[in-house]
Amino acid sequence: MWTWRISAVSIAVLGLAACIAVAGCEGSGRPPGAKPTKPVTVTVTYKGAPVEGATVSFIHESDPAYGRTDAQGVAKMKTYVEGDGAVIGTHKVTINKAETAGAPTADVSTEAYDPNAPAPEVKNMIPVKYSSPATSGLTADVKDSGPNEIKFELTD
Repeated sequence: MWTWRISAVSIAVLGLAACIAVAGCEGSGRPPGAKPTKPVTVTVTYKGAPVEGATVSFIHESDPAYGRTDAQGVAKMKTYVEGDGAVIGTHKVTINKAETAGAPTADVSTEAYDPNAPAPEVKNMIPVKYSSPATSGLTADVKDSGPNEIKFELTD
């Protein structure tokens, strides 16, 4: 019994040491083969005012980044884990903020579901052109060095 405990403890210690020695195994949450990222802060304004609650998307070849703006219109981008930023390089950018009005639609698996109920109305709070990479006209260049602080002033 004593020998088994020593072996189990030894194996656990060796496994932990091996895990720490291998890149990406220290609980970073980054997947194997993840591309390098840099922290990115985005500020979004519309008609000169900060846009709160907007979803900002950076569209890259294979690793998109996302963020949500706070009351000051600032979003910290995330690709793999919270706060890691975006992959280095050029990204197409979309920004979307919409609100729904009307009764929420009930889940189809509940008795409250009514297939004839009107769908909630979606109201875009910023011009809809910014919600598509084909029409937004927005890009961001994430650099390897220096701060990546990007500002978007949206207009009609």
